[in-house]
Amino acid sequence: MNNNYKKKPESWKILGIEFAPLRIPWERRLQTTTIACFLFSMIIAMFVLIPVMSYILLFSKYWYIPVLCATWIIYDRKTPYRGGRKSIALRNNKIWHYYRDYFPIKLIKTTDLPADKNYIFCVYPHGVVSAATFLNFQSNANKFDELFPGIDPYIVTLNANFRIPFTRDLFLAFGGISASEESLLYCLHDKPGKSCVIMPGGAIEAMRSLPGTCNITLQKRRGFVRVALKAGASLVPVFSFGENEIFDQISGEKLFWIQNKIRKFIGLAPCLLKGRGFFQYSFGLLPHRRPIVTVVGEPISVPKEKYPSERLISEYHQKYVDALVSLFNEYKEKYHSKGNNVELQIE
Repeated sequence: MNNNYKKKPESWKILGIEFAPLRIPWERRLQTTTIACFLFSMIIAMFVLIPVMSYILLFSKYWYIPVLCATWIIYDRKTPYRGGRKSIALRNNKIWHYYRDYFPIKLIKTTDLPADKNYIFCVYPHGVVSAATFLNFQSNANKFDELFPGIDPYIVTLNANFRIPFTRDLFLAFGGISASEESLLYCLHDKPGKSCVIMPGGAIEAMRSLPGTCNITLQKRRGFVRVALKAGASLVPVFSFGENEIFDQISGEKLFWIQNKIRKFIGLAPCLLKGRGFFQYSFGLLPHRRPIVTVVGEPISVPKEKYPSERLISEYHQKYVDALVSLFNEYKEKYHSKGNNVELQIE
């Protein structure tokens, strides 16, 4: 990475708003544009496409467009449950380098992962947009394929993401599969070297992602352990230091209660974000340029049990919790902004 782009150039203020410099390296502009395009296509579009398609269907002469989209979604409905439709060309595209260098994002390997086994990468924290998880596992910008040769990762995401026109096909091209037991078992039973990348904290954790905090949702999240036991797939603890730092949020217990009600209705986390803009740093929907370091820990070998008992699930859930806490404590001084002054809070 070119060191010239690590520091934010000198900015200027008008009426309390911090504006980006007029003369800024072209490389940084490309980084910001890449992030903006990604957020719009994968996140903002979710809240735009459905109303737009509804309007076209009900009030436009082009009603056949949403009909064709719906027909394609119905016809292709099983793909997210059958290994997806990953695009290798998209995975290796150089555009991801701009995404990586915007923050920047790093991927740290602590041990080898033999390619004759299957894995479930369990990533914490979820963060608001899981920026590092997508970059590190859906692309090869941080040389995942070289760090872990023979391991083929698939991003596990909400079923709701595969019901939205166009966006669903992007998720599939990025290596996305459905967050269902059926989908994970299909992927992990395919052949050795497959890995599912999950973010167990989900929407609840996203709504509690605040800078300087390390509050994760894990105590009651046991489904991924049950799937690991059924598939005999090793559990891999992963922690992304800095994932919670890239967005500020409007927060509060009463607000969280309202957000949670909305989440249960729409299936997505209605986070109230405060980021930066394209030409200024004071407010907006773009993430802040703050570094993220993803550390991949040692795998936890798991026996294969077709019908795992609750005792066995609890045993390996605790092993994962202990491994994640150990991983966090080992690397927090080096990679967390608060160093040893922060503790991992597990809910």
